[in-house]
Amino acid sequence: MLVLRYTFSIVNEFSRKRSNLSIRYGFIAGLFFSLAAWGMDAIILTRYHATLPFLKFLPALLICLPASVLAGYLTAKFENGMIGLIIWGGLAILFTFLVINLPLKFVPWYLNRIRPEVGSILNFEELINLGVCWFYCLFPIGITCLLCGLLENVLIDQSLASSSTLGNLLPLIVCLAIMTASGMSGDSLMTRQFRKPIVVIDTLLQNGADYYNQEVDKQEARKMHLSIVRPLNDLVLQQRSLTLVDVDGYLSVMKVLVDFNGESALCHTVYSQPTFCEIIKPKFNGDQDNALGVKQNSRIDIYNNDIINLRIFSATLAT
Repeated sequence: MLVLRYTFSIVNEFSRKRSNLSIRYGFIAGLFFSLAAWGMDAIILTRYHATLPFLKFLPALLICLPASVLAGYLTAKFENGMIGLIIWGGLAILFTFLVINLPLKFVPWYLNRIRPEVGSILNFEELINLGVCWFYCLFPIGITCLLCGLLENVLIDQSLASSSTLGNLLPLIVCLAIMTASGMSGDSLMTRQFRKPIVVIDTLLQNGADYYNQEVDKQEARKMHLSIVRPLNDLVLQQRSLTLVDVDGYLSVMKVLVDFNGESALCHTVYSQPTFCEIIKPKFNGDQDNALGVKQNSRIDIYNNDIINLRIFSATLAT
């Protein structure tokens, strides 16, 4: 009886350690995927005066961490290679979905609610060849996630049998390296495409501020595109915050809204190259929009802030 109790105690202790290590394994997977896919993006956006730089990272982290912890725990619990591949394959699909849809769907949805004044110029088109985008994102993310799932039980068993510190940490180190590479592929293929216009425009505005009212060599001025910020005059000297507000279906033509302490400018880029900037008037707020009636029945000229009400226009024609 004592032998059975001792054996049962050992088995329970081993199972507990295995479960704890699998949870840490999944936690590391979700954490470092999120840091690589969106955390680095948030840090860069903070440096380049972006509005809400952590807008993608925080919700991604809240979704990825519990999902990956669950995947790690279930893989170790079932101890079945095929089930593990299915679980981590599902996790790869979730990660890919977030990589594509956080910048394309969630960001404009959230901006439209917290900043209704930009609603008239907020336009994120559906991606052309969305299936191709899914393939290119899912391929590297899927391979790395499946690799993590395939190695999890092997690495955990080796770690529990090891007496060295390095051996105990080996599953976490391997998982960290694989999922960091996975997240970086997501950033490179998708997240960075939505970051580049902000980086380009902020760099342009900073150059305009640095060389404001200074003589600059023509070739150097052309290289820095200084003529593009000339219409903004001394606005470039003020503090600014940048928001991506318009993306076409090819991720080629994008527009960045720049807020200079109440004054607004809209800067255009084509394939991450600045083309021109223009000062625009403030947009309608929610109260003004409601006072004018149904939003779909009005057209707004964002440059002159004029209103063309289609109902009134139709009635005039009828008379």
